[in-house]
Amino acid sequence: MDQRGIGRDELRAVVAELIGAEPGAVSMDADLFELGLESIVLMRLVGRFRKQGSTVTFAELAAQPNISAWSELIGGSAESSSRNPERQSTLVEPDTSEFDLALLQHAYWIGRSAEQRFGGVAPHLYTEFDGEAVDPDRLRAALDAVAQRHEMLRARISDNGQQRIEPTSGWRGLTVHDLRSESDPTDRLEETRLRLTHQMLDIEAGEMFSADLSLLPNGRTRLHLDIDMIAGDAVSFRILVADLARAYDGDPLRAIEYSYSRYLADRPLDRRSARAQAERYWSERVDSLPGAPTLPLLEHDSGAPVALRRAFHLDSAAYGDLQTHARAHGVTPAVAVATAFAEVIGAWSREQRFLLNVPMFDRAPTHPDVENLIGDFSSSVMLEVDLSEPLSFVERSRRIRSRLHEDASHADYSGVEVLRDLGRRRGEPVLAPVVFTSALGLGELFDARARQVFGDPVWIMSQGPQVVLDAQITELDGGVLVNWDIRENEFLPGVPDAMFDAFETLVRALVVDGDSVWAEPVGQLVPPRQLMSRTPAADVPRTDASQSAGNETLHRAFFDRASQHPDALALEWGENGSMTYGDLRDRALKVAAALTDRGVGVGDTVGVTLPKGPDQVVAVLGVLAAGGVYVPIGVDQPSSRAALIARKAGFTVTIGGSGDDGLAVSHAILSEPRPAPHLGPDTAPAYMIFTSGSTGEPKGVVVSHRAAMNTIMDLVERFDLNEGYRPLCLSELDFDLCTFDLFSVFAAGGTAVLIEEHERKDPQRWAALIRAHRVTVISCVPPLLDMILSTGDDVGGSLEVVMLGGDKVSIDLYRRLTAAVPGCRFAGLGGATETAIHNSICEVVDVDPNWRTVPFGVPLASMALRVVDARGNQVPDWVPGELWVAGVGLADGYLGDPERTNERFVEADRYRWYRTGDLVRYCPGSMAETGSMVEFVGRVDNQIKINGFRIELGEIEAALTADHEVASAAAVVDRTAAPILLAAVVPTDRDADPRETVAAVRARAAERLPAHMVPEQIVTVSALPLTVNGKIDSAAVVRLCRAAGESERVDARIAPRTHLESALALIWQKVLGVDGIGVTDTLFALGGDSVLATTIVARIRESFDITSVTVRMMFAAPTVAGLADRMIGAEGDAEFLEATAEIFLSVEAMSEDELSAALEHHS
Repeated sequence: MDQRGIGRDELRAVVAELIGAEPGAVSMDADLFELGLESIVLMRLVGRFRKQGSTVTFAELAAQPNISAWSELIGGSAESSSRNPERQSTLVEPDTSEFDLALLQHAYWIGRSAEQRFGGVAPHLYTEFDGEAVDPDRLRAALDAVAQRHEMLRARISDNGQQRIEPTSGWRGLTVHDLRSESDPTDRLEETRLRLTHQMLDIEAGEMFSADLSLLPNGRTRLHLDIDMIAGDAVSFRILVADLARAYDGDPLRAIEYSYSRYLADRPLDRRSARAQAERYWSERVDSLPGAPTLPLLEHDSGAPVALRRAFHLDSAAYGDLQTHARAHGVTPAVAVATAFAEVIGAWSREQRFLLNVPMFDRAPTHPDVENLIGDFSSSVMLEVDLSEPLSFVERSRRIRSRLHEDASHADYSGVEVLRDLGRRRGEPVLAPVVFTSALGLGELFDARARQVFGDPVWIMSQGPQVVLDAQITELDGGVLVNWDIRENEFLPGVPDAMFDAFETLVRALVVDGDSVWAEPVGQLVPPRQLMSRTPAADVPRTDASQSAGNETLHRAFFDRASQHPDALALEWGENGSMTYGDLRDRALKVAAALTDRGVGVGDTVGVTLPKGPDQVVAVLGVLAAGGVYVPIGVDQPSSRAALIARKAGFTVTIGGSGDDGLAVSHAILSEPRPAPHLGPDTAPAYMIFTSGSTGEPKGVVVSHRAAMNTIMDLVERFDLNEGYRPLCLSELDFDLCTFDLFSVFAAGGTAVLIEEHERKDPQRWAALIRAHRVTVISCVPPLLDMILSTGDDVGGSLEVVMLGGDKVSIDLYRRLTAAVPGCRFAGLGGATETAIHNSICEVVDVDPNWRTVPFGVPLASMALRVVDARGNQVPDWVPGELWVAGVGLADGYLGDPERTNERFVEADRYRWYRTGDLVRYCPGSMAETGSMVEFVGRVDNQIKINGFRIELGEIEAALTADHEVASAAAVVDRTAAPILLAAVVPTDRDADPRETVAAVRARAAERLPAHMVPEQIVTVSALPLTVNGKIDSAAVVRLCRAAGESERVDARIAPRTHLESALALIWQKVLGVDGIGVTDTLFALGGDSVLATTIVARIRESFDITSVTVRMMFAAPTVAGLADRMIGAEGDAEFLEATAEIFLSVEAMSEDELSAALEHHS
């Protein structure tokens, strides 16, 4: 191109050729992206124009994608290029004996270390070609010729992160597998595939590629070819295969007159100003960037990597249809597939804003031979995807296209560098392990000659360190190969297959349906087989006004029992307190009469504020017998809150109250009894419980008889509760577990064992009552059972069933109970006041290793559960979402608050659902006979954000309680200043040293959690503080942690204790620019990254004159103290290191004059 630019017709011809169109079909003002111009093709065009003297940028061309605008841009930039001093800079000859790794090469080198998160795997591209009569000797010679032509196939990577080109390649030679005598070589071929797809080439020995040849029956052959991507990217692999075919055919391979090392030296000079602009662009965005998708991954070390490949192929006709539909909607096929990928990732991600790692192929034309080189010319873009707003598929595609074009135009500051910047800001390494690679626009994957020589590619797999999912699309056989390479053993069971199946279904829908799929938001992506394992709402009775009323009220069974068996014991308490059904009936009917005399009518509310004991039961039954609705108010409630509840509930009588509206049970039972109880319809309200509200005022939950009885009868029948049923009634009356305690007894005809007021905080007394009264069932919140078991007191052998609800249930409690009471059945229940006590159950028989806590389980009878995302779509298995509950057990709503009622009780699929606010996930296969179970994760409103990371406190607690030294734990946030994470743990060994326990728990938490989720302060407590209802008191936990003082805080810096630690701290300080480094401060918390780690290691090697310290060693022990220990272990001579460090420190303390004088003295 001369300085006048390129003519419009010539430009149109060039573009038309690249997009596969006739020049006449490309109008001057047509949007080229709508005509099928892929981003990767545009990058190649930019390179071509720059090679010809233009300074036009990707961003400029992408902003105005038409021939007319391009012609002017190219012409104008050509004129300015002659005045651009950067283009006239003299290129400096690099030192080719040893040179630095490129950015992505360096990331590959660091990431392959097993100490890295998702590390322990080489970046390599493996392909199998099935052909005929490939000759081993010719192939061996061809491989040698190709290795001699391409210097990067002769590279060797040193242990300090440098690369050197050797005279000969370090590859191990061709391995031939003679399987010609095998009747069926399938197993042997699979063994070879498994070994090679998981191999890690010895790059430090110069092994940059490998080749195996399997000789098969009937003259068939299979070529197994593998390249380490530190030597060459995907385009380089195409070059390798093409050159290999030419060499195999005997064609001479011309020497390449340019080198990869020279390219690395030339490239920064060529793009200096563009890089500066790109760096500014990303520095302005980095603080607002999200993190990686939060996919359902295992929380613990998964061991050696296991690679899984899933793929499908769109034939040429299907690809043509996809191109037609995409262009009709103004996007390219690559963007359409990328959008489908993003939607699927979003469906399996907890977060709807996330980063995708998008590789870019960008060979700058600094020399005519660049296009012939093997090397790593790739870069990456951190593509921000935001799915939080529901959009049609086409609108989503357009937004992703715009974001990608803008980000790609600033790719001179690579994604690797952006991740490092994020890591420095967030104090720990930030990864982008989900990759989407598009090679559409690069032509066929392998050229015709290569396929003629070696055969068709039948298996392609790429792996990369610190990558869990790499999706690729490339052209093959006139169509498109869509390939996923998955680190399978990092995912929870079934996730990769489910994700891929959903992705393939969505992509094929885009091909088949040109309108509805594109025009609407992507709907539910849950695989049908997962939906089939869940209880459908269609199996649940509707709960609308059309339902006919029944008569199974809470108190009917009691009065029936009292009539039939008046002498049977209804209540027991204390040493010898008791009350028969007949006595309890008489007292209740007298209270009912007294309430009627006070003007209480059917449906009226009555307050009950009494200490624990038999009077509570008398009062509740009396209210119901009068046709009223009881409203329990705890005796510990502040008077102001009690008055607020009374005003909201509208009652004029309070049983146990001390004011003018007060009615004492002792006075009420002097009344003449009511002749019979009021037994109204079961759809009428039975009780109202006030729970804490987000506005600061309590909200009254109105629960009908039918709703409560649905829960009660399920559990009575499930556990075969009968006349021998003797529960210990631990819960407070204003906590709805008490409703179950009382009315399940009456439904079964059993005897309730009551706690008296003076006993309600005494777990040793509870244990004694269990023994004395031969209690058969305990139903309570988990901390109360923990208190009983922690006493160490014998509870006897009468316990048959323990049901825990109201909070998450730890696996440890199940194990402790079964050890204390062998044979006792154990169940965890999920529930809420708004779902009439409980809505789901999990009876534990065996503990699934994937459980973090006992799951909520499966729905109770006539109930349905649904786990949904922010759009209301059901989520796949293992993905957290909000729990919605439907069915007979739903409350009527919130008293006098239609706005809040409509917000929390919603209509969907013709059913009424309660939005619980619980964050849960489906656990597949946990109970095969009943389908998938629901597991509690945390609270939707319990998610916090610290240093840019969204954190769920329940996940932290699950990790802490998974520790064998922790019986229970609570994670909280101290918001006094900047929010910080705190945790209190109850040790299993109460006599252990608290500091040692905290240190051990913290270390193991760091193995299970990312650094940003490890609490800054952990304290040990004998018991977690509880609210009056037995739930963990978060505010009290914060106070406990504050009171523990600064001594246990992790940010209390420890000064160097040896010369070696002092020397290392000084080197770190100089490289990182941070003063006062403590020996336990982590590299990343100090703003370090892999590049700075490499610099630190180089300084240590130089200062100590040793080679044993490596970057991998530093990543394995990223603190001064840890690195010092590793160095001593590697050198085996602590005295030498200590003496050398002392000399180093003395030299560093010298002034320049003192140093010069010392050198003169020794010369």
